[in-house]
Amino acid sequence: MTTATQHTAEDLAAAAARVAAELQQARDNIAHSAASAGDDLAAELRQLQDDLAAIQQTVAGFGKKTGAEANDAASRIGAAAAEAARDFAANARQDASSALAEFEEFARKNPRFVLGGALSLGFVLGLMLGRR
Repeated sequence: MTTATQHTAEDLAAAAARVAAELQQARDNIAHSAASAGDDLAAELRQLQDDLAAIQQTVAGFGKKTGAEANDAASRIGAAAAEAARDFAANARQDASSALAEFEEFARKNPRFVLGGALSLGFVLGLMLGRR
């Protein structure tokens, strides 16, 4: 017959064995969860690296595209400015030629006014330069 002390010792030993088994099971579960979390974390980090590389390529492509567009726009603006300058110069030459032709026609029709204007201008210039 077993005594109460032996029975209690056996119960304690069985309880200790169950607790040890539960602790071992918990340790295994934690290790498995940690390994799984580590794998998940590694997969997430790889995905994040891939996403960052894609973003970097997109930004680099955007910079190249923007630079090319700016270069094209500058070329178009330069060409438009050069054409506007040529048009302005041609118009100025035409206006000067037209004004000169009109003055020649006026001088041929009214030589007295032109000679009188030239003499008046010479007289005024002579007075102004003579006072210095």
